[in-house]
Amino acid sequence: MISNPMSSMANTNRQINDYLAERPDLIPRYQRARLIRKVLRKSNNYDLTSRCNLFCEGCFYFEGDDYKQATEVSDTDTWDIFFQQQAAAGVSFAFFAGAEPALAQDRLMRAAQHIPRGSIHTNGTIRIRPDIPYSIQISVWGDENTTKHFRGGNVFWKSIRNFANDPRVRFVFTINPGNLSQVPGVVRVMDDYGHRIMFNYFSPTQSYLDKLAAGAGNDDTYFRISSQERNMLFGRESLLRARDTVNEMILKHPRAVLQTRAFNDALTDPDPLYQLDSVTGVATNCNGRNFDWHQGYRVDLKPSDAKCCMPNVNCSECRLYTIAIASFIFQPERFLHSIDGFCDWLDICDQFARVCLLDSDREWTPTSEVLSLPPARSEVSETVRNA
Repeated sequence: MISNPMSSMANTNRQINDYLAERPDLIPRYQRARLIRKVLRKSNNYDLTSRCNLFCEGCFYFEGDDYKQATEVSDTDTWDIFFQQQAAAGVSFAFFAGAEPALAQDRLMRAAQHIPRGSIHTNGTIRIRPDIPYSIQISVWGDENTTKHFRGGNVFWKSIRNFANDPRVRFVFTINPGNLSQVPGVVRVMDDYGHRIMFNYFSPTQSYLDKLAAGAGNDDTYFRISSQERNMLFGRESLLRARDTVNEMILKHPRAVLQTRAFNDALTDPDPLYQLDSVTGVATNCNGRNFDWHQGYRVDLKPSDAKCCMPNVNCSECRLYTIAIASFIFQPERFLHSIDGFCDWLDICDQFARVCLLDSDREWTPTSEVLSLPPARSEVSETVRNA
């Protein structure tokens, strides 16, 4: 039996309406969540270049064949026209990645002239111009020695120095069972240096899984150190240990850690995060998929025909926070089993704003006057109807 999406939406709205009637103090937070969702109403992913200066184990970009399908456009004016067209098509938020976007800052500058909000996903080895008005998310793979081991370069302290006192920056620690013990020390360093941090969970590409299954030998690029006996895959027990470790950091370092417990608990559910097609194994309810409201573009400026913005990653193992948080924001029904669950969903929406939106951008934030005036019961119904 095929469910009626309009009926499902009506049920979701009705449940939210009931919770807001029970807890009118949550109305300002719900108004804020709606504005945050509006920012993401049409968000696209852009691979800016196929160049990179590191060799990260299990690289999301190079550990697979998708990148080989595109020839990089080098002309900056062509990129400018492209981003102008994207803005005209209604793109409200941009995710910039693959392979290393800091190597293509002329393209970031052109994007910023047309798309006002976005986030740059970088390895932190290259300073990003101060006039590029996007949040900057710097990947971390462990402490100094482990970073060199996993990434083929000792870049831990370099990234901290490069972006000292930069309010755009958030560090993203990709956890795997082999670096879990280093989480407290890395978080302590970030807190001491005034940086903010959140957490990713290693999500393998299909190529990485195939090499492990086949007992493939190591190479000198993106499969240098993994084996069937020693690798970066989570099992149920190690995933729950990682959950507990991060939740402890949330309590101990509230200024530095941007992750919310609600999001962390959802992200570390031992079961797959998404519904999977029984034939293809591809996620069917993931907001990272290439749909009308979200599209990935390769370096040739053509829309990707792959499944999603991370085409090499195996959907059943995917716990990438950017994809998960975008999915959760637009799927409140996952959390409406109780009013506490609804509060968890509001926390997750807030987390996206803290991570991906800059404090200087006030268009997505209700004014203090609005927040101090919760609507009456009839206005609550209208608020939910327009969700």
